Amino acid sequence: MKSVRRNLLKIAAACYRAAYLLHHKVALRPDLTLPKKLGSTKLIVVGSYRTGGAGKTPFCLWLAKRLSQPQNGPHTKGVAILCHSYAYDEIQMLREEIESLGDGGKQTGTSNFIEVIGTGNRHRTVLQLLQRKTPPAYIICDDGFEDSRLTGAVNIILRWKEDLPSEGGGIGQLWPAGPCRSLPEDHPQGESTLNLSCEDHIEFHIDRIANAQGESLPQSLGRFHRARAVCGIGSPKRFLKDLDSFGIPTVDNRLLKDHDRSFPKKLAALLEQFPGDAIIITQKDACRLDEKMRNHPNVFTVYQKVSVSLSAIHHIDLLLAGS
Repeated sequence: MKSVRRNLLKIAAACYRAAYLLHHKVALRPDLTLPKKLGSTKLIVVGSYRTGGAGKTPFCLWLAKRLSQPQNGPHTKGVAILCHSYAYDEIQMLREEIESLGDGGKQTGTSNFIEVIGTGNRHRTVLQLLQRKTPPAYIICDDGFEDSRLTGAVNIILRWKEDLPSEGGGIGQLWPAGPCRSLPEDHPQGESTLNLSCEDHIEFHIDRIANAQGESLPQSLGRFHRARAVCGIGSPKRFLKDLDSFGIPTVDNRLLKDHDRSFPKKLAALLEQFPGDAIIITQKDACRLDEKMRNHPNVFTVYQKVSVSLSAIHHIDLLLAGS
């Protein structure tokens, strides 16, 4: 039975590989490239080899905040973050994070200069931004690593050791047989590519866990019988591992598919079924909820913090300065 399943996965992976190559040759049309000179605008593509859950979105937010600071050049031109319109929850999360930066940018000059754009065609949107009277100083593509039309970009690849594709590993590493949607051999790397380890260069860790009323969830769980993690993200196992490291014990966790649009309905059922339990969700999951459910005192959101090493920041600065 295992051999049959293995063969079916290999066939599925081969079909995916064929569709992937066709996508590159036909759908993306490599002749539709961006202008050789992007003017004063710097294009940055943040990607990974895995299908999801690499931490691209929180890293893009960290990068946008840093690049919007006055010391990083003419910040009045701003920073634009491009997300795929399918990832509606990530777009909402980014916008809420930017709105929370302060007073609308009146004093800090930050939140007024970061724009989040949902698009189904990053190539076309980049061209539109370049045609503005005052184009952004930086355009950050949250994903889009496989889009061969995004020429002239600085590529920052986030890599996890646990699912790192090996050179020449073959289609067995591709989804659905493996965790990756593209392989290193698909992407020739030059001076404009930076590989960052998510264990050595970037750290994603829990900053706090709180409900809408500002109540923190203690390790003892306080007034709750149990804590249940419910998430619909690309890397749910990593989320559970982070909760365990933070000291929060969870039981009977519900791991849903990424961008699950039925998430609010499933969460409401759990709140009704287990009124004495704390329900722990991610920031991205919270963006799928209406205000009433977000304000439920038993719903606790995990707020994540991104830390980037000084050596990684140095390499990012060098790469952008030379682009």
